[in-house]
Amino acid sequence: MTGLFLLLLIFFLLFSVYPIVFLFWKSTNVSIHLFPIVWSNIAVRHSFINSISLALFVTIAASVIAIPLALMTGFIKIPGRNFWKKAFLLPLIAPPFVSAIGMRQILSRFGSVNLLLMKAGVIEQPINFLGAGLTGIFILQVLHLYPIIYLNMSASLENIEASCIESAENIGASFWQTLRKIILPMSLPGYFAGAFLVFIWSLTDLGTPLVFDYSDLIPVSIFQSLTDIYSNPAGYVLVIFVCIIAIILFFSTRYFLEKISYVGIVRYKTTKEPLSVGKPLRAISLIYLGILLFISILPHAAVILNSFSEKWFLTVLPERWTLHYYREVFHHPIAKISLINSTLYSGIAGIITTIISLAIGFIIYRTQIKGRQILESFVIFPMAIPGIVFAFAFVLVFSETILDPRNFPVFLLVIAYVLRRMPFSARSIMANFQQIDISCEEACLNLGASRWTTFRKITMPVLKNGIVAGFIFAFAFSMMEVSSSLILVSKQQYFPIAKGIYQLAGRVTDGPYIASALGVLGMIVSFIALMMIYKLTGQENVSISV
Repeated sequence: MTGLFLLLLIFFLLFSVYPIVFLFWKSTNVSIHLFPIVWSNIAVRHSFINSISLALFVTIAASVIAIPLALMTGFIKIPGRNFWKKAFLLPLIAPPFVSAIGMRQILSRFGSVNLLLMKAGVIEQPINFLGAGLTGIFILQVLHLYPIIYLNMSASLENIEASCIESAENIGASFWQTLRKIILPMSLPGYFAGAFLVFIWSLTDLGTPLVFDYSDLIPVSIFQSLTDIYSNPAGYVLVIFVCIIAIILFFSTRYFLEKISYVGIVRYKTTKEPLSVGKPLRAISLIYLGILLFISILPHAAVILNSFSEKWFLTVLPERWTLHYYREVFHHPIAKISLINSTLYSGIAGIITTIISLAIGFIIYRTQIKGRQILESFVIFPMAIPGIVFAFAFVLVFSETILDPRNFPVFLLVIAYVLRRMPFSARSIMANFQQIDISCEEACLNLGASRWTTFRKITMPVLKNGIVAGFIFAFAFSMMEVSSSLILVSKQQYFPIAKGIYQLAGRVTDGPYIASALGVLGMIVSFIALMMIYKLTGQENVSISV
């Protein structure tokens, strides 16, 4: 086991810690001397201001949507509560840059919304809903990211001791008093964890602005700087800026979550009934949920419609329908190779992630190796570093080596997938290790069973669901990984799905339709994965935490 522990240390130090340390060392030398020059560039300043403003407003808008949503589905007695809880996972099944293809079809100057309003006589001239592209990016990010705050808040609300709510009701507190004095304060840990992820995700989202052809954002500036990475200091400055912000927010959030404590948030929750409210509030809740769900799935629906449309131009809905573009997914050179490659890359990443997660869980909870807890820190570390920073660091560190991603990106791409999905898969498996009473394993060993037999007969049955859920998560969400796929891969023969969709979406003929079909396949995989994880973990609310 000591050898395995050392092997894992080498892996994390080489591919997780070293690239970031090297990036800081290299960038600090560049940034200190050239920061004033870079900052004097108007384009860089615009990117900086736009990115911070976008991330801030996306976080605020997502919060405004998610907070009432979590309260309605968690505490108000409304019809179909379980349906609503599952339905609001749908926005997560496709990254915003896939939905952007559908959003352009809906909100462009001669898109479905403008045509519908003009036919109804509401407007005479089309409205430019997407602005210069930033408005569309904002809308898509909000619609994609608010479920992250919702899921984390819902998980926090589920952990509120039922007796706290009952005690408030027994002393005559109204619904609004209970909400203000008990429910909202106790949901703060989940809210801040979700808000951190939303802010960083919005700040570092690369795919969506690329699809909208909007370049005045930090991620796009970093992406463009890769063409002259050794001569253009702007990339270094912006990467370090993003990295520092992410690290500060990550550790600030973790510190806050560790310090915050409320009586009533307990380790073992008890069953609580939803609160009975008046008919007006229940009706308002149902209307809110219905409208929000409809708006949330519109971009996804547009992508699906686009994938089946033979002709969709200057009409509210497609004029003719076809399956041609789904056939093209398996015949078009870019789409076909992207689908094959992503399945292979994601499968390998899923297997590696699961094996490493299992090894880490066993070493931490079943051995006495000194320093073993550091592995948990290495698992969490990628959550503090945005994917675009890791990808940039990989290009910087491994260029002109045997692992140069410009020549053969597969190895580093798989490693990037593993590191980005490791925190979630490892936590799933490690949580299962904690559920096993070690005395059961010791009793089995005392009766003469070997360690392998004990692991197979006692440990594995408990770990089974966590292992499968961890693999499914790593596989499915690696399929739609955006930043690493766009930055590390340049040659068509190595394209993953995200790179294939990006290349196809920019073509003026049938490219967007094939890209939509490819995106729909990715959405189906993600949806099935979410439902399977939901079933395997047996959790009513799944959190995406820090």
